[in-house]
Amino acid sequence: MTPWSKGGIALSLLFFTVTHPVAQAEASARYEFKQPCMGTLFGIVIYSGKPEPEIAAAAKAAFSLGLKLDGIFSDYRAESEVNLFNHSPPGQAQPASSELIDLLSASKRLHDDTGGTFDPACGALSRLWRVTRRSGKLPAANVLASAKEASGWHRLKIDLDQGKLTRLHAGTRLDFGAIAKGYAADMMLQSLREGGFKVASITAGGDIALGEAPPGRKGWVVAIRPGGDKHPPACVIEISNAAVSTSGNVEQVVEIGGARYSHIIDLHTGLGLTTQRAAAVIAPSCTRSDALATALCITGEKGLGIINSLPHSEAMLFTPGFKNQSPIRSKGFGAFIRKEN
Repeated sequence: MTPWSKGGIALSLLFFTVTHPVAQAEASARYEFKQPCMGTLFGIVIYSGKPEPEIAAAAKAAFSLGLKLDGIFSDYRAESEVNLFNHSPPGQAQPASSELIDLLSASKRLHDDTGGTFDPACGALSRLWRVTRRSGKLPAANVLASAKEASGWHRLKIDLDQGKLTRLHAGTRLDFGAIAKGYAADMMLQSLREGGFKVASITAGGDIALGEAPPGRKGWVVAIRPGGDKHPPACVIEISNAAVSTSGNVEQVVEIGGARYSHIIDLHTGLGLTTQRAAAVIAPSCTRSDALATALCITGEKGLGIINSLPHSEAMLFTPGFKNQSPIRSKGFGAFIRKEN
């Protein structure tokens, strides 16, 4: 699987032909563009009546922004800003780009909203878990304890005014794998909006950022497939000017000592989750839906209480053995389920 991949549960946009007339001033055609980014395939869909070269240029600019953000946030790229920070001397403040400060600010709010379940300062644990998955052997107790000791938001010092960031422990590492794709999708959609393309969407693996509804429709139609692309959708929703993200541990698992461990890390144990869950989250931004989907997989049914307390946020949770069970929904999720025409 790819570095940024969240695996398992899948999203797909469903497209329908507009069968009733659309005013000439609003007449538009659908354009689709795809390009690899952040270890997955990003997709852009634009509805517009503008000249095709102008549309293609806007899509190219959005993809360029996505690649720029990958160069900042990836902890796989040796020269990325995050990777350089992860190897910086502890206790020594490092200058941070405006993009990194912006994502850290959003991450802090999400860390607080989820009671610390979402924590991008867990890079020491995620790095150790990558080694564990490759070797097929659980880490020694002292090695795991060291990684846990180095992890956590309290191991960072962030100076928003000065734009500086400090590691407070020699082993502390940032890992934005649970939020960077969503943030990139938001920024790319913003780029299109600023260019005059408001009817657009950005797909980034299990994350979709959606602009205004396509012509003649109430919203974008999104199929949620907890078992992956090969399975029929468990739910079809219709939304606009919002985002939807999925997370789950259906496919990316490793069996060690008779137990199946997920790629999603439980910060309390420092190991991959052993409970099979999948989640879909609707939120005002893809930055939020991306992080909340992972947090909900970790917290399980208790996490729906968090979702219900957040404004304009809804979720669907597929619980253990979810292939044979009905999902659990937040209070307002049903309002987004598509009604057949």
